[in-house]
Amino acid sequence: MFTLTKVLSLFVYPLSLGIFLIGLSLLGQLRGNRAAAGLYTFFALMVLYYPSTEFGVEAIAKPLEARYPAFSPEELPNGDTIVVLGGGIEAEGVYGRWADLNHASDRVISAAELWHAKKAPKIIVSGGSTQGPISEASRMAELLKRLGVPASAISLEEKSLNTEGNAREVAAITSAGSQHILLVTSSVHMRRAAAHFTAYGFRVTAAPTDHRVPRYPEAVPGWMPRIKHLDASTAAIHEWVGYWVAKQLGRFDPVVADSSEAST
Repeated sequence: MFTLTKVLSLFVYPLSLGIFLIGLSLLGQLRGNRAAAGLYTFFALMVLYYPSTEFGVEAIAKPLEARYPAFSPEELPNGDTIVVLGGGIEAEGVYGRWADLNHASDRVISAAELWHAKKAPKIIVSGGSTQGPISEASRMAELLKRLGVPASAISLEEKSLNTEGNAREVAAITSAGSQHILLVTSSVHMRRAAAHFTAYGFRVTAAPTDHRVPRYPEAVPGWMPRIKHLDASTAAIHEWVGYWVAKQLGRFDPVVADSSEAST
């Protein structure tokens, strides 16, 4: 199910959708329908070009990031637990020695910063194994230790494979109703993540990281397509669609704990 969901979600991503439209254009050419082929080619170019520009990033990702600007630890309240969601550390490459840190790895750095600032006494790292035998939680825990957080302050949640699973599994290992958490994840992801954790009874203070909308002009003109802009736009599109789907399915409705679990 996890793999199927990931595959289906590719069809809303600019790169996959653009390639699909190019395929339709080629099919139109083969059938002699040049008008349809030209139309599909135009749409493919727009689907690929616009999200790859700085203007596309600002239009698609900025509304999500603007909801959750960064705060220093001093500006955030104390909580019971710091919860860090997976997604920032990937499995090592074929010739690598350790896991690869991607653009979202500052989630772990921010969590360590919050712990050192005594914002909460413990950290829960949440994420199962999506690449190889080692879970995302284990990789994050290892980095936290390198950043000076003792193992005794770190708890691992290694079952979840998506954001709703993060919330569900963290709730299973904590007393959700009494937990005020500092939730650490990427700013574009925070809206959906906070909604899921709120549904499971947590009181959430957002501690967003990984802000990717550029603040300063770059040497490369904003109208020129770039891979990093396409990547940022794709992540934002994933969140817009993911939030809408989860809301339609009622995934943000409060989750009532099972009576048998509540009594244990």
